[in-house]
Amino acid sequence: MSINKDYSSFEVRQERFVFHEFVNDHGNLFGGNALKWMDEVAYIAATRYSRQRMVTVSVERVKYLLAIPLGSIVKVKAEILSAGPAKLVINTEIWLDVNKEPCCLKAVEGKFIFAAVDDAGKPVRLISARRA
Repeated sequence: MSINKDYSSFEVRQERFVFHEFVNDHGNLFGGNALKWMDEVAYIAATRYSRQRMVTVSVERVKYLLAIPLGSIVKVKAEILSAGPAKLVINTEIWLDVNKEPCCLKAVEGKFIFAAVDDAGKPVRLISARRA
């Protein structure tokens, strides 16, 4: 079986509200919470695409571009960039919803690498994706 190259239908978007428990002493979203949210949406994209048990292997090139203040609404987005026999590369972004602007501002970006594993947690080959 070959890997499905049409990644567009596996994009995942999620909206989050930045509550008090997610911010640091400066009143901005903790970087670790941003990473957690990005990993969650990347995981959803990976499992929807593969229909296999997936694990995060690495996180690369994370850039914090803007502070995300308490009370913000953000959009967390994940899209598959590439799929090989052993791994998926997923681009993730957090966009800050700015009420007074016509569009959002990119606040965080990074790449998440996922691999398929069996029930025992051992790496397995990524099989052809089934439609979500």
